[in-house]
Amino acid sequence: MGYEYLIASLPELKVTDNAPMTMEALETLLNEHMREKDKEQLILLNRHARQGACDFVNDWLDFNKDLNNILTAEVCRKHGLDVSKNITGELPDDIEPEIKAVSKIANLYDRERQIDTLRFIWLEERTRNTTFDLENVLAYYLMNQMLCRWSTLTNERGEQVFRAIVADMKKAGNL
Repeated sequence: MGYEYLIASLPELKVTDNAPMTMEALETLLNEHMREKDKEQLILLNRHARQGACDFVNDWLDFNKDLNNILTAEVCRKHGLDVSKNITGELPDDIEPEIKAVSKIANLYDRERQIDTLRFIWLEERTRNTTFDLENVLAYYLMNQMLCRWSTLTNERGEQVFRAIVADMKKAGNL
């Protein structure tokens, strides 16, 4: 038995929409309706932990690592920095042109928005052939989390975060 009633009761999510509920409200709902063993996967997802994680969680973590590595490598190349010092692991061999294109977006707010759009697309494609199971619940959770995050972001806030990251990289000697 899957999560037919839970998923059917959730509002549809679109990358251009506002979050239909807070993360606290969604977590409360999931806590009430998820099986204990599946709640563990949600915890692993939030902790970015791999040990004991299901394929979906591991694939999501891999996708994000690759996405971040590609974007970081493109920025490093643009600024003449050592790519190997700024990525985790190795770059994937097959780099989607859409990901490379995102790294060229000058406006930081627009770039971040497009990165989350790529994540949304990955989640939608990953769950296209599944219905009412744990993967759908976890994907919904991640999508709602992104939409909630966007409700707090502005161009100015994005610029502050970017400047903080650059300052941290300078302190660590990576710039």
